[in-house]
Amino acid sequence: MRDIAFVDGSIRTMDDHAPHAEALLVRDGRIVRVGPTAAIRAAAPPGTEVVDLRGRHVIPGFVDGHCHLELSATHLAYALHCFAADHGSLAGIVAAVDRTAERTPPGEWIVGRADFALHLLVTERRPLTRADLDAATTDHPVVVFSGLHICTLNTAALEATGILDGSATLPRGSAVEIETGRAKELWDWLPLPTYEREAIATAVRDEGRARWTSRGVTTVAELPFTREGIRAFQLLRRRRELPVRLALWLHVPRLGSVRELTAMGLETGFGDEWLSLGGIKLFVDGIGCRIDGTPEADLKWDQEELDAMALEAHRAGLQLWMHVAPTVEAAEMALLAVQRAQAAAPWDDHRHRIEHIGDMRPDPDLLRRIGAAGIIPVTTPQFTYSYGDLAPDEAATPLRTLHSMGLRPPGNSDATGTQPEAIDPWHSIWCALAHVSRSGTPICPEEAIGMEEALRVMTRDAAHACHLDDRGRLAPGYLADLVVLGTDPATVLLDEVPSMPVEATVIGGEVAAGSL
Repeated sequence: MRDIAFVDGSIRTMDDHAPHAEALLVRDGRIVRVGPTAAIRAAAPPGTEVVDLRGRHVIPGFVDGHCHLELSATHLAYALHCFAADHGSLAGIVAAVDRTAERTPPGEWIVGRADFALHLLVTERRPLTRADLDAATTDHPVVVFSGLHICTLNTAALEATGILDGSATLPRGSAVEIETGRAKELWDWLPLPTYEREAIATAVRDEGRARWTSRGVTTVAELPFTREGIRAFQLLRRRRELPVRLALWLHVPRLGSVRELTAMGLETGFGDEWLSLGGIKLFVDGIGCRIDGTPEADLKWDQEELDAMALEAHRAGLQLWMHVAPTVEAAEMALLAVQRAQAAAPWDDHRHRIEHIGDMRPDPDLLRRIGAAGIIPVTTPQFTYSYGDLAPDEAATPLRTLHSMGLRPPGNSDATGTQPEAIDPWHSIWCALAHVSRSGTPICPEEAIGMEEALRVMTRDAAHACHLDDRGRLAPGYLADLVVLGTDPATVLLDEVPSMPVEATVIGGEVAAGSL
């Protein structure tokens, strides 16, 4: 490690004590001083490497506050891309499946990834069906996901799973239309191909660098998809090949029960600045939608069960994320569970979270009670764009309201690989500024925020919401994670925000993407 001085820049620090600066002095990967270029040069010890920013604009590295990096990376690397932008039509998607079938041994699964609300984006303006996929192949089980929760199966897939003859025991909350092959909530049940540790590591490293690091993301709050994925993260850490810093929230029940996870004795923050434990995530309500993609309620627990799990995580010192969309009832349950846990075992700075309460239009009184309980309400700005044409009432992302109440929702992509554009933090920023659907329809435009607020959401507020208190700002003691931009974000035109030029992403003082 060495001393590095970044000088002659226009730096937005996101630190209220010194919001603007020209230069930073970095030692051992952390910032030790911020100020004018002359002062930093004078303070730099002999042998310090000097990086001339040449007047370029600098912001803290982005923190993706809720992401499925492993799932996104492996599907983008290995699944068949069936996105409307690539094919334009269902016919084009079917042709792509046909070509893949020609080079795939009979009987092997073909897994496709398509857009959220695909039927609104293709020229046919209708959903993909079993008959469409059968036209491509009857020798391979095929599933095409349109979003994580919605999919279409061909006849071979319906036969291979026992759905067609009725012998299958489907998971709770799932449903299948046999005639059309359209289904919901089968993503964790289908016998799909799995990836070895090395394959996961390769996808995470390469897709991570290309899609996250290159666009300014330096930390991801990750929801690991598999145990092999967690092992792959550790492998990359040992090799010093992680594309971003990772904090992990372990899914209940996919990776274990709350009791099993708390029994390890690990608390939020265990690990190092590259790979750490964030906490636990569970669904209170969360099937998310019907087969047509519109929201649907499905409570997973009764209040007593939820209370017990919340108390267990709370007492163990593990931050708890509770997914509640699409019902306010689930949010009330989550709030009560935290209030009861706090009463039984006070923890002044728990920062438990209610995921997606900020993607609905909740009652202001509920938001006030959530804030008073020390809970962080989470919203996902890109849902306004990707979900707005399907269910505008559930795509409000009321950032303006949340900020006016003094709440600090974290920026995040909630990327699963379904909507690749959502991975880019500049897309999320644009969504927070524009508040329009994919078709250009305004969605609650009164809830739009400005660039400075959006940058804060994606940096310091996201870090705070993840108990990552050494990042999200450029200030002494913080990690030297920063993004060097080719233009001033305060003056960029709205339509140009998604293509914001990122000239370099720096992690721990070292260039991780781009060049300086």
